[in-house]
Parts: sequence; structure tokens; C-alpha cells
Amino acid sequence: MRNNSFGLVIAALLTTALSACHKDKFQTTPTITIKDINTTEVNAPNGVLRITLECTDKEGDEGQGELTYVRVRTNSTPIPDPTNNDKADTARAPVPPFPKTDKVEMILAIPYTFLDEDPGRNDTMFFKLTLRDSQNHQSDTITTKSIVAKQ
Repeated sequence: MRNNSFGLVIAALLTTALSACHKDKFQTTPTITIKDINTTEVNAPNGVLRITLECTDKEGDEGQGELTYVRVRTNSTPIPDPTNNDKADTARAPVPPFPKTDKVEMILAIPYTFLDEDPGRNDTMFFKLTLRDSQNHQSDTITTKSIVAKQ
């Protein structure tokens, strides 16, 4: 796998502050869950996959951390002409700074151009995502359902 940061866009970062009495429910290590995926079929050429994540962290230090996602292509046929069509599978992006809060919602927007590798067929994949907070605490890895990049 190659690292790549060009394909990641955090489209929105909305903070939802919880009262201080809820802080004991969260851990120092961040947790992430998938709240929503806008579609399972992303259409060419301008479609966008949006994954809404809910993130919790006792210290609220997700801001200035890093969100990493890995595309796992599940097509049974290999990518034709890999020299020209094979793209990086891993993307990393900094999480923008925001006021500390123990629960945030992030929207990860992945453009069709990052999803499409086979110019002649639909591409099927899923994603593995993880979050590292500003103190280098790493969340567990979560996995999306299957996504199809349609020609």
C-alpha cells in the first residue's frame, strides 16, 4: 500500500458538546463509529461518497489529530494496466483544530476519482478507518459496508 493524502477531504466538522458530567463515559483512546454513509453506489464522474463518523474522546483532543482510511478493493478481476490505473489505497489527512469536546461528528468526503481504478468496470470496495488524536492515541479500526464506484 502507498500513502496518499490527496484524496481526503473533510467536508465538515460539526462539534456537539456534551455536558461535563458525561466525560466519565468516554476513554482516553478515541472511538469512532459510522453514523451514516450517503450511498453505496457512487456515480461517475462527479459522485462523492460521504461517510459520517461519530467520534468520542475523554480529553476531546481529536482536533489536530489524523484520520486515516484504507480502500480495500474486492473486485475479482485485476486492475487493467496497473501502471496507469492503480491508485494509492491509503489516505491520511489532518483533522482541523476545533474547541475540545468529548463528542464530535466528522464528515469524510471521498471523490469518485479516488474510488475508480478500473476504467472498464465498476469497482467494488470497502474502507477501513482509524483516528489518531492530537496526543497520538489511536482508535480501533472500523470497516464500512461495500461501496461500488459505478462507470
